Amino acid sequence: MLTRKMLRDIYKNKVQFTAIFLMMFIGCFLFSGITGEWKGLERNFNNYLHNQNMADIWAFHHFTENDLEQVRNDDRITEAEGRMLLPMVPTDNREASLDTYVAESDNISRLHVKEGLPFDSSQKGIWLDALYAEENHYKVGSYMGLQYKGLEIKGKILGLVYSPEYIYGASEGGMMPEHKNTGFAWISPKLLPEEVPYILNEIVVKTAGPENKQLIQDILDDGNVVAIEASRYPGISMVNDEIEQHRTIGTAFSAAFLLIAVMIVMTTMHRLLKNQKMQIGILKALGFTKKKLIIHYLSHNAFICLAGALGGFVCGYRFLPGLIYGFMKQLYVLPLWGGYLPPAYYLLPLGCTSLCVIISGLICRKYLKPDAATVLYADMPNGGVKELPRAARCLGFAGRWNLRDIARNRLRSVMSLCGILGCTALLFCAFALYDTFVNLSDWTFTKQQDYECKITDLPKEQGQQDILAMTDGEYLMESSASILTGEASSEPDGEGARKSKKVEKKDVTLTVAESTRYVKLAENLETFTKVDGGIALSKKTADSLGIRKGDVITWKPAGGKSYIRSEVKAIIRTPLSQGIVMMRADYEDTGQVYEPSAIIGKEPEHGFGFYEDECSISYQTELTKSVDSMMDGMVMMITILVLGAVILGSVMLYNLGILSYMERYREFATMKVLGFADKKIRKIMIQQNVWLSVLGILIGMPAGYGLLYYLLSTIPDSMDIPVYIKAESWVLSAAGTLMLSFLISRIVSRKIPHIDMVEALKAE
Repeated sequence: MLTRKMLRDIYKNKVQFTAIFLMMFIGCFLFSGITGEWKGLERNFNNYLHNQNMADIWAFHHFTENDLEQVRNDDRITEAEGRMLLPMVPTDNREASLDTYVAESDNISRLHVKEGLPFDSSQKGIWLDALYAEENHYKVGSYMGLQYKGLEIKGKILGLVYSPEYIYGASEGGMMPEHKNTGFAWISPKLLPEEVPYILNEIVVKTAGPENKQLIQDILDDGNVVAIEASRYPGISMVNDEIEQHRTIGTAFSAAFLLIAVMIVMTTMHRLLKNQKMQIGILKALGFTKKKLIIHYLSHNAFICLAGALGGFVCGYRFLPGLIYGFMKQLYVLPLWGGYLPPAYYLLPLGCTSLCVIISGLICRKYLKPDAATVLYADMPNGGVKELPRAARCLGFAGRWNLRDIARNRLRSVMSLCGILGCTALLFCAFALYDTFVNLSDWTFTKQQDYECKITDLPKEQGQQDILAMTDGEYLMESSASILTGEASSEPDGEGARKSKKVEKKDVTLTVAESTRYVKLAENLETFTKVDGGIALSKKTADSLGIRKGDVITWKPAGGKSYIRSEVKAIIRTPLSQGIVMMRADYEDTGQVYEPSAIIGKEPEHGFGFYEDECSISYQTELTKSVDSMMDGMVMMITILVLGAVILGSVMLYNLGILSYMERYREFATMKVLGFADKKIRKIMIQQNVWLSVLGILIGMPAGYGLLYYLLSTIPDSMDIPVYIKAESWVLSAAGTLMLSFLISRIVSRKIPHIDMVEALKAE
């Protein structure tokens, strides 16, 4: 009998139980899907690095065999390998650039062979980036030519490979990898022409202890060695940041929907037990024990919650990782993709169901504790405010009636407010994200970087002058620098001893331009500035070091022999590189030698002629396309946010609207008896929802803004994305939420004409 009653109760309260099912389903769907995705990414990523024996430190300089042997013999080093890195251009694709490694072995950062033979320096062949080969239709056994400074190297492709050092392979200044024109290749020293000597310019090592980028400098006693540790290597740091981003987003969104599910469980149980007091009293009088009735009422939520949680958990883990990986594969290169959830996570549906059952049990105890006679007494009137504030006297009957109802039913009102707040915040965040990323491309490549092309791998002096003339260009120096983040104080303390502070270094990028004609210094989206007699520091770097405009920092360019003290003249926004920007004249005034690495300028009308074969040329239009392609993944996130907002708002508002209607059923019937028209009663009901909607929107806008900043704060430290929000986004977010609330209110209010006044006014 109780089983049939349970099914009948669920059917009669199908709106509330459907809301519980949906919120529980979505919460577990997001948690299992996103957690399975980032857990799988973390597992496959770490296994890949371990299996390929990823290096701990990369050191760059001109090394000798004695230097390599000295590094190998140090007790702090377990393995060390030297290699030569040369930028080469395929002879059949002049727009492409391949990082070509010449090495005797690949025991450290070992190549993962997709097809063909493992790397073997005894064979005169080429091991080619598998993705570059796929885009350009190369196969194992075919021949390809590589060109370096006018010299051509031709060899047979012996293997198509992945490299753990190229998990993230975006070109310099770009955001998205372009595998058709960028990649890597490995060749044996035996394949080098006699004109190109085999000189080591890179050493990779595995260390016995913690990473320390200064370790190679200390071993060789050479301050000109530039090093980077694994934790800061672009591919590794990007994936780790991505994992952390998905971890926080998945947890936050899942927790929000599960919290709402718990709140709906609370209100549903209160309403169900309150409306069934007569039935509870009769069942008690017929001999049903308190324990049996508690189990009966707990079974309502246990059944629905378990079905929703289990269904969401299975569907999320089954479908969401593959969907997310589809976009991530455009950014990262891993030989294996797949979701993974530790066995402990499979208890999530039971945990969510148990939580709801415990909460339901606490509520049931309150209603089932009295004996049958006490339970059968009629309900006392709901307590609330005895008198409205004086300011409410200016309101009409409808306004005062709604104000009193809100005060009496605080929990329902707060839940309605939370639903509207969440809907507004998600909608606003979605629209603002879209505006920000659409604006990023235009702002970066037309307003901030006002050049059309960038030429690297520069020819000799005469060729550089020709390129400068044909592009109306200027030189650009791009390097790296170290900033001291803690300095020993030169001021004695009270006892005459000098204070000391641990000195640490922060590696940043260094950009030295000839002027601000092509490289603009943006303080914000609209304001540009100039720097004379000092440096400009990117906002992310300044924030991480606690530096403000006017402060003096101590820094040293890569390869520099002494540190420089410079005043920070401006804090600027630089989306693609974080560090120091300064002018050539100021750089040379510090005693440094200006060594340009590129020329920037306008694209020549008739092309670059034979310099296209000799130099590497990138065009701003291509970089713009790479940023635009990021929008594919962003559109997916925006779609999820909008769908989440609509589902959250619709389910919450409809559920609470029905709950409000049922709680005020007798009051509406009384109004009809007193002569209130259905249209008037519907207007009163909609008015309350409009009030709560407006208040929820006003609170939801700042919440959405905070959510936007939170999402942007999870992007890698190497990127800085300025927030840009159109006025239309503010209006659409507010109007969309208000329209959704109004439509739900209209749907619920259509029940007013169907109120049975006789049945409603019967005494219970």
